[in-house]
Amino acid sequence: MAAMFEAAAADGFDLTQPFAVCWYNDHVAAPQRLADFGRRRALGILIGNSRALWAPFLAAWRADAALRAAGDPLDRYTESRLSPHLDRLGVRAVVRWVHEPPPRLAVQRLAHLSGLAPLAPMGLNVHPLFGPWIALRAVVVLDAEGPPGDPRAVVLPCDACAQACAPAFARARAAPPDEWRAWLATRDACPLGRMHRYDDAQIAYHYTKDRRVLDRQS
Repeated sequence: MAAMFEAAAADGFDLTQPFAVCWYNDHVAAPQRLADFGRRRALGILIGNSRALWAPFLAAWRADAALRAAGDPLDRYTESRLSPHLDRLGVRAVVRWVHEPPPRLAVQRLAHLSGLAPLAPMGLNVHPLFGPWIALRAVVVLDAEGPPGDPRAVVLPCDACAQACAPAFARARAAPPDEWRAWLATRDACPLGRMHRYDDAQIAYHYTKDRRVLDRQS
């Protein structure tokens, strides 16, 4: 398992959080529940990334014509890089990609319940180190026993914050749907993880999916 985490991190997926599937399934409706191989406490792994994803993704974009031709290059990159690592585990596994069509996972809630990144009042998961500068990519369930006991108590890293994000969040909710800079301002208002902020090109691509951003990085 450690080897899989290391290999995934080398491809930019540097956030991995084990959890017992029941921690999540007990809190969501049937369409959003995870498979569990008949094990209530099956081992789940939530996979995400910090800004560490950007450099390996750009390198793959430059080198792989199939990736450049894909409908969504980042989704293809995610599947093509993570799937081989999972195949080598030697354990039955089911993967749910965060970008799958509905019914989608309640992945933000899962990040909160698993302890990876609590859900903050501004509607974003806030990691204790990276702040809101993370993305969630996949959930893997293995035919193996997950962690014992109950999930750890969720401690919001922003409990002591004066909620500097609240005015920005209110403006973002009132903004037109295509005004992504209003949501960026909400992230920027969070005092946590500022040193881990995405660079401008990564921000622009994640919010707009504009391939010209990738071309300019080539």
